[in-house]
Amino acid sequence: MIERLKIELERKKRRRELIVSLISALVIVGLFFAGSELSRSGGEGPFSGHLLLFTLLGIVILLMILIIFFLIRNLFKLVFERRGKVLGARIKTRLILAFVALTLVPTVVLFIASASVLHTTIDSWFGAQIEEALTSAVVIGQAYHQKAAENAKKGAARLAEELTQMPVAGVGKHEETRDLLSSEVPPLGLSIASVYYGGYSKPIEIASPNLGDVTVPSVMESFLKIGYQGSIASTVIKLDSGEDLVRGIAPIINGKDGKIKGVVVADYLIPKALSSKLFGITKAFDDYQEAKRVKGPVKTTYTLILLIVALLVIFVGFWFGMSMAREITDPIQSLARGTQQIATGNLDVFVEPVGDDELSALVRSFNKMASDLRYGRDELLKVNADLENRRKYIQTVLTNIAAGVIAIDADQKVTAFNAPCLKLLGINSELKLGWPLLDQLDEDVAGRLHETIGELRESDSGAIEKQLKISFSDKTMTLLCFANILKDEAGDELGVALVFEDLTFLVNAQRMAAWREVARRIAHEIKNPLTPIQLNAQRLRRKYLSSLGDDGRVLDQCTKSIIDQVEQLKNMVNEFSKFARMPAANPTPNKLNDILRELVALYRAANERMEIKFITDESVPIFNIDKEQLTRGVMNLIDNATAAAGAEGKVEIYSKYEPVLRIASISVCDNGPGISPQDRERIFDPYFTRKQGGTGLGLTIVSAIVADHNGFIRVKGNNSGGACFIIELPVHPK
Repeated sequence: MIERLKIELERKKRRRELIVSLISALVIVGLFFAGSELSRSGGEGPFSGHLLLFTLLGIVILLMILIIFFLIRNLFKLVFERRGKVLGARIKTRLILAFVALTLVPTVVLFIASASVLHTTIDSWFGAQIEEALTSAVVIGQAYHQKAAENAKKGAARLAEELTQMPVAGVGKHEETRDLLSSEVPPLGLSIASVYYGGYSKPIEIASPNLGDVTVPSVMESFLKIGYQGSIASTVIKLDSGEDLVRGIAPIINGKDGKIKGVVVADYLIPKALSSKLFGITKAFDDYQEAKRVKGPVKTTYTLILLIVALLVIFVGFWFGMSMAREITDPIQSLARGTQQIATGNLDVFVEPVGDDELSALVRSFNKMASDLRYGRDELLKVNADLENRRKYIQTVLTNIAAGVIAIDADQKVTAFNAPCLKLLGINSELKLGWPLLDQLDEDVAGRLHETIGELRESDSGAIEKQLKISFSDKTMTLLCFANILKDEAGDELGVALVFEDLTFLVNAQRMAAWREVARRIAHEIKNPLTPIQLNAQRLRRKYLSSLGDDGRVLDQCTKSIIDQVEQLKNMVNEFSKFARMPAANPTPNKLNDILRELVALYRAANERMEIKFITDESVPIFNIDKEQLTRGVMNLIDNATAAAGAEGKVEIYSKYEPVLRIASISVCDNGPGISPQDRERIFDPYFTRKQGGTGLGLTIVSAIVADHNGFIRVKGNNSGGACFIIELPVHPK
C-alpha cells in the first residue's frame, strides 16, 4: 500500500513538471511569434521594434531557465539512479540519449545554417552601396529643400525690391501692390505671395492658380518679426495634407530714410508626392543610422532566439525521450520491486497497470501470477497445516507409546525416530537425521540390526518378527523387533520401519514363574524324604552313640553332619516354598516415610557401630502399597547393604518424590566393594549369588515384590563406592 502511494505521488509530480514545461514551451513559442509580429508592425523601419523584442527576449530567457532547471534536475536524478544501480536506469539513459541525438544533430545543423544566413542577411542590410545610396538620396533631398528655400527667399527679396520702388500712400495703393504681385508670382514660381505693411495683420496676398485646394497656414508673428528686423530668412512647414511649404521673408526698405515699411512673405509649395519621397528618404536614412548603431545587439538577439528555439527542440526531444523511457522503465521497475517482494515471501503484491500496451499486459500477467501464487500459497499453507497436524499427531503417538520406532530410507539413513528407541538401543545421545543408522549404534547392536535387515530383504512377505538379546555394559535387554519394508502407492520401496518392544520384564516374569514352579516341585520332592533322614540320623545317634565308646566319636560327627545338612536343606526348602507361594500384593494407603523410619530405627539398634543415615522427602504423599511385602523387600536391601559395608561402614537410605512423574523412590546405598558390571544384569535372577551360604533368592524376591507394585528396581554404582539400589513406585494418592 505504501509503495503504491509513493508511485502515485511520483506520477503526480512528473505530471506537474510536464504541464509546467509544456506551458513554458507554449509561452515561449507564443512570445516568439508575438515579438515577430510586433517587430514587423512596430513602424516603417525594419528594426523599429527591437526594444520590445529585447523585452520579450528577456521573458523567453526566464522561461528557458525554468525549463533548463527541470532538465538539469531530471539529468541529476538519472545520474543518481545509475549510480544507485536502479533497475531500468541504463535503458532509460539509452533511450534519452537516442532521442537527444536524433534531435541534437539536425537542430545544431539548422541552428548553424540559420545563424549564418541571419548574419549574412543583416550584414547585407548595412552594405556600403546601400549606405552611399541613402546618403546621396538624403543629400539630394536636402539640396532640393535648400533650393526651394533659396527660391522662396529670392522671390521674397525681388518682390520687396520692386515694392520699395513703388510709392505707397494710403489704402488706395493696395490695388497696385496686388497687381504687382499678380504679375510677378507666376514667373517667380511662387505659390503664394503676401505683403504686410506696418503691422502683422491684413496682408495683401496673391496665390498662384496652381495652388489648388491646399490650405496654407497664416504667417506666424515670430516669423514676421524676422522680416521686420531686416533679415531675409526661410522656413519649411509640413502641411496636414502632406505637402511641404517653403516660406521665405524679406523686408521692404524705404530708400530715402532706410526704414522698413513692411515685409514680403513668399511661399513655395512642394507637392505631396515629392514631399513624401523626400520625407521617406530622410526617415529611411535616420532608421538606417539607428539600425546601424544596434546592428550588433540585433544580431545577438536573433542568434539567441535561434539558440532558444534550438534548445527548445532539444529539450522537447529530451523530455519526449524521458517520458517514453519512463513509460517503459516504470512498469519494469514496478515489476522488479514486485518480484523482489515476492522473492522475500510477500505475495500481497499488486502493480497498477497504466495504459493498454504490451507492458500493461505484462503487468496484468504479473498481477495474475501473484494472485495465483497467493492462492497456491494459501492452499499450500492449508495442506502444510494438515500435514503438520498429522505429523504432530504421529509424533505424539510415537512419543507416548512404549515401543521404540525407527524409520530408515533405502540407504539406511535415519528419517524418523522416537525417544523410547534411544533407551531400548542404548543410545546416549540423539540420533542424527540423514545419517546412516548403523554408524550411530554400538557394534553389537549394529550387527544385530544389520542381520535383521538382511533377513527382511530375503523374506518374501516384506515383514519379519525377531527376538533380539542385546547386551550393554551394565545390562542385558531382550527386544522383540518388527521389521517392515515401506512402499509408496506405486509399490516403490521407500525404506524400512523398525519397531522394538522391551520383553525384558516379560521374559523375567516368565523366568520368575518358571523358577517358582521349579521351587514348588523341588520343595515338594525334597521336603518329604528330609524328615525321615533327619529322624533316622537322630535315632542312630541316640541308640549307638553311648555303646560304641571311642568309635562313637565318628558316629557323632557323621550323624551331626547329617542332621546339620538336613536342617540346611529344610531351610532352603522353606525358602523355596516361600518363593513359590509368595502371596499377591494387597496395597492399602500407607506413609512410605513411616515404614522406612521403623526399619532404620531397627537396624540402627542392631548395628550401633555402623553409620545408618536416613534422608527423607516430606513431600511423599500417602499412596497404596503393601506394607508387609514392601517392608520385607526393603529389609533384604538393607541386609545386603549392611553386610557389604561391614561393621563400621556407612549405609544411606533416601526417600524422594517426583510430582511431575508422580513417582516415589527408595534408594539404599552403601560404601562397600560394589557390584561388578558383569554381575549387575544377573543379580535379580533366581539362585544367583556371590554371598557365601546365600540362596540367591533375596533380590529375586525384592524384584517380585516391586513388580507386584507395578514398579521398577535398578542398581547403579555409588559415588562414594559401593552400590546403590533404587526402587521406583507409581503413586496413586488416596
